[in-house]
Amino acid sequence: MPHILFILDYFTPHKGWLETVFENIIQRLIVKWYKISILTSHFDDKLKKIEKSDNLTIYRTWNSRIQFMFFSIFAWIKIIKSNKDIQLIHTSTYWWAIPAAILWSIFHKKVVLTIHEIFGKLWNFYKWRFVWFFYRLFENLIFMFPYYLYHCVSTYTLNSLRISYNIPDSKLKMIHNWVDTDFRDPNQVSQSQIQDFKEKHWLANSFNLLYYWHTWKSKGIDYLVQSINPILKSDSKIKIIFNLIDCQNKSTIKQQIIKYQKNNPDRILIFDWFEMNELRDLIACSDVVIAPSISEWFGSVHTESIAMWKILLTTNIASIPEVVRWKVKFISPRSSKKIVKWVQEILQWNIENIPTKTFSRDENVKQLESVYQSI
Repeated sequence: MPHILFILDYFTPHKGWLETVFENIIQRLIVKWYKISILTSHFDDKLKKIEKSDNLTIYRTWNSRIQFMFFSIFAWIKIIKSNKDIQLIHTSTYWWAIPAAILWSIFHKKVVLTIHEIFGKLWNFYKWRFVWFFYRLFENLIFMFPYYLYHCVSTYTLNSLRISYNIPDSKLKMIHNWVDTDFRDPNQVSQSQIQDFKEKHWLANSFNLLYYWHTWKSKGIDYLVQSINPILKSDSKIKIIFNLIDCQNKSTIKQQIIKYQKNNPDRILIFDWFEMNELRDLIACSDVVIAPSISEWFGSVHTESIAMWKILLTTNIASIPEVVRWKVKFISPRSSKKIVKWVQEILQWNIENIPTKTFSRDENVKQLESVYQSI
């Protein structure tokens, strides 16, 4: 029975996009009679440190990512020693690559590294002066280790590794992430649900623009905030909705939005992140999803929103043209003026229609399994 160790920052019951991606992979591997061990952070004291079920063992150590990174080395070693049949380690960027590399160095277990994102010189733009140097140094450190295989989630990611870190093609494998089109099926949200949600949140009889996800610079939300007033002046029916996940600069961005909200209390809505079902309802109630990204390595918001047949307003950069489909309006990044013009064109239904693309969860696991078997 093949035995794989996954090293992940969070795992169920913690809910997040990456956790969902890996949970899907792990569940399908267990059905195929793989033995799975998971090493993750102990983010909730109510959870057991060791949790076992059929062919699955979860080891939880320390409370945070930083503690896990710097103080868990003896726990990592103990797990490998007590599971000598582990044949392979699968982890992802950023923090978890280092523990996997250390275990590779000690026990010579081959490592598959999933590359969700790399930034290289983009750190110079995303971080304060001089701080970016340490982020670039850490990223360089990660890619100094010789992982057995680099799983890239898009062709853009694969080419970035080639260019930035000179990784040979023989070590690169591109497998797109999967998109849960069953959950994101627009038919999962009835018209009565949509109507109830709109009435509850004062979204009826308006043209609803939605931004959802985190507030880091890479998502281009700064430029969307700067365009709020001109967008609202474009049409009196427009409402702008922000559904913001907790992250480093959320409070700063939120305060900027609140300043505009004071003059337009009925036309700007701010939510502190809905759970999955409510988020799906919110997307269903929106006319357009805005995602003015500056960099994207796959584009979860982009692929999820178009799976629900929502018009997408986004930037023509990185992996986005590679993964989006249906009705999309592209602009160049880092321009609040372009966002305003873009919204005005959407109101006139001037939208590009891109051929359908599918990202199947079964195909995702099938390709990963072929990688495991080859190793």
